[in-house]
Amino acid sequence: MIRASLRGLLQRKLRLSLAVFAIVLSVGFLSAILVLSGTLNAQFSTLFSTINQNVAVQVQADEPGPRAPRLTAEQVRELAATDGVSASSPKVSAEGVVPYRATDDTPVSTDLALGFGVDGKDDPLGLVALREGAWPVAADEVAISAHTAEQAKVKRGDQLKVYLPVLNEPRTFRVVGVVGIAGGRDSLAGETMVLFQEAFAQQTFYGQTGVYAGVSFAAADGVSQQQLRDRIRAKLPSGFTAKTADEVNDEQAKAVGSRFDFFTYILVGFAVLAGLVGIFLIYNTFNIIVAQRTRELALLRALGAGWGQVAASVLLEALVVSAVGATLGLGVGIGLGYWGESALAARIQMDPVPVVVSPLTVLLAYALGIVVTMVAAFIPAIRASSVPPVAAMRDLSRPDKSLLGLSLTGAAFALPGAGLVLLGALADLGGAGFLVLLGGAVLLLLGSLLLAPLLARPVIRALGFVLGRGEAGKLGVRNALRNPRRTAVTAVALTVGVMMVGTAATVVESFKSSLRDTLGESVGVEVLIQSQLNAAPDGTQGFDPKALDRVRAIPGVKDASAWHFDAVDVAVAGQPQFVFATDVAQAARMFSMKAVSGDLRALGAQELVLDENTAKALGLAAGEQTRVRLGPVERQYTVVAVYETSPLVSGILVGPPAVADFNGPLAFQGLVSLSEGVDAGPVVTQVEQIMKDYPGVRVGDRQSYIEESTSQLDGLLIGIQLLLVVSLVIAALGILNTLMLSVTERTRELGLVRAIGLSRGGVVATVTVESILMAVFGVALGLALGVGIGAALTQALIRIKFATAITIPWTQLVAYLVVAVLAGVVAAILPARRAARLNVLEAIAYE
Repeated sequence: MIRASLRGLLQRKLRLSLAVFAIVLSVGFLSAILVLSGTLNAQFSTLFSTINQNVAVQVQADEPGPRAPRLTAEQVRELAATDGVSASSPKVSAEGVVPYRATDDTPVSTDLALGFGVDGKDDPLGLVALREGAWPVAADEVAISAHTAEQAKVKRGDQLKVYLPVLNEPRTFRVVGVVGIAGGRDSLAGETMVLFQEAFAQQTFYGQTGVYAGVSFAAADGVSQQQLRDRIRAKLPSGFTAKTADEVNDEQAKAVGSRFDFFTYILVGFAVLAGLVGIFLIYNTFNIIVAQRTRELALLRALGAGWGQVAASVLLEALVVSAVGATLGLGVGIGLGYWGESALAARIQMDPVPVVVSPLTVLLAYALGIVVTMVAAFIPAIRASSVPPVAAMRDLSRPDKSLLGLSLTGAAFALPGAGLVLLGALADLGGAGFLVLLGGAVLLLLGSLLLAPLLARPVIRALGFVLGRGEAGKLGVRNALRNPRRTAVTAVALTVGVMMVGTAATVVESFKSSLRDTLGESVGVEVLIQSQLNAAPDGTQGFDPKALDRVRAIPGVKDASAWHFDAVDVAVAGQPQFVFATDVAQAARMFSMKAVSGDLRALGAQELVLDENTAKALGLAAGEQTRVRLGPVERQYTVVAVYETSPLVSGILVGPPAVADFNGPLAFQGLVSLSEGVDAGPVVTQVEQIMKDYPGVRVGDRQSYIEESTSQLDGLLIGIQLLLVVSLVIAALGILNTLMLSVTERTRELGLVRAIGLSRGGVVATVTVESILMAVFGVALGLALGVGIGAALTQALIRIKFATAITIPWTQLVAYLVVAVLAGVVAAILPARRAARLNVLEAIAYE
């Protein structure tokens, strides 16, 4: 049986290669994730180990940030006197210190922009080495890293404009030195670095001189990192912790590596979808193989093979296919991981390192390939074992089973699923509503996939009125209807990916439409001032709200509102929340906010308003009091009003006095309304000039507001569309697989229709129509599910007033259908070519 199975594999190389390809995609994406993650971790661990090679212990605040405690010079000296310390290097630093290019006066970078204070001497631990010039010894002098010098287009002796976040303004300094990082590097990971005179940095970053954020220590000979850490811990003041260099290296490597989590999420999605869609292709492949081997399997049964042996032979073939696919997929994943690591290393100016392939990566790669394949091949294996021995004695036709049982099972999933989707969309279930809707969507999808063979006949007949023109077209429609199970299994490989895209597209378009409608009904926000999305949400990055005084002076500006945002260690009524600080009376005018209870007036200290959804979730009402924690400060606040939730404004709003409790005073967003008839374009240009000294702050019109509000949703939609591409590729292979079998099964039929006058072009058209019908059916089912679930999600958002209307993205849906038609045409090329080249006489004589 083993020899027969392996010999059978060699006879079906082309068909099984398609299943192998599906496994390669799934395993390739998974192993790429693991290889990329492992290689990046190794790269950054090596980097920081090199940088901190002379560091044994590092002391830092328990909770880093603007309000973190500082070490005094006396405390640093006391710690440096610890037995076993050979050298020490205290730290003065800040993030958001952004240099400007000398050529065009634009910010170099707002990502990992660092500033340090130096005491005019070489670093005793060798973290930073002077390459040319001198250390800064005056308040108007700086040294910069070699990478910063290149990016800012300056050299020693030039003037450099630098934004100082604590002062909230740029200042100009003279470059007196250029430094490199330990290990001969120009930068750690593509960051900019500006080094100031220590006293100036302390005063600027911390508001006083003689204090430090932390300190690094080198160990004397014979003293281990752990020993020195324990000795230093005994002397530490409260609020500080001591860690070994190894612990710090791991933390720093993970922190930098987290910047690339986005790529990891994309690859995870690709792996999951490729595995899910691949199951359909592999299942169909083995189903086809079993159908082709009916007489062979029956002969084996007649010769004495038991049903278990027959089933095992099919599973053995699946195991071999999975092993080959997993091996190739692992190789592809290693290649993708290497390419991704090289691209990221080039982007952040780091040297590539050898690819890291851990035993866990290999284990998971083979586990995924084997599990996906064996699950997909299980039912065909059982079907193979049921072939009766009598089938070997005569040409026994085994018609498909009735669709009744499958359809009833599908209905048992789909009907409750649809009910839960409607319940989650329409009923007021609180926070559980979306979970109910999600559970219903999963059941509805499973039920629809099981119902697909039943739905295939009426849908394909309907599509046949459009595509089934002429005799060739009619033949294509009939062929697609001949085996609805096979057609459905082939088509639904597209359904999952298209459903995800349809859902996302419907929700995103509905949310955008709701924003446009709501903005049109409100007084209006014509100009938006927005901090970068990755800015710290705590008031330490953004712009000075006083700059809005200059904005209000621009002709045509009616009003300007500063919005502060704090999401760092914030809680209201004991629950984590986001808090916005603004002039509530002004916001009510600009956004036409409506009070459900209370009064939307200007707020004083320790007063707040909140939308009705948040009020319900927190159990608060106008006139009540609650505890609000902003960072380390917790106060009793009074609820002044509850306002109507809208797509524009929701959440907890406090007044400008509360900004004093934020980590920083900078505004995260500025909203500007214009007088009637004023063109926003010139105003945007003038506001950009006012905001040019605040790095990372963007200015745009009303459309920018909508794009900013939906940018994350748009990013999600793009990611899902990329997943659709993966689904489309696998589905096209499945269609090709089915059509190749169809051509083989209908060899004699094709010879007969050719003999009575059908041209080669007619044969090609027949196969192409059949391919297109399968692709369009899969897309149509996916779009129906996606639009339905997307509409239900939007209705749930309407119920809680985060949206106002359901909008169907017809243009995108039509584009998906067009892509499906093209995929069907491409998938039909090889089978159609093979069918058209059949010799008529040989085809008629084919048994």
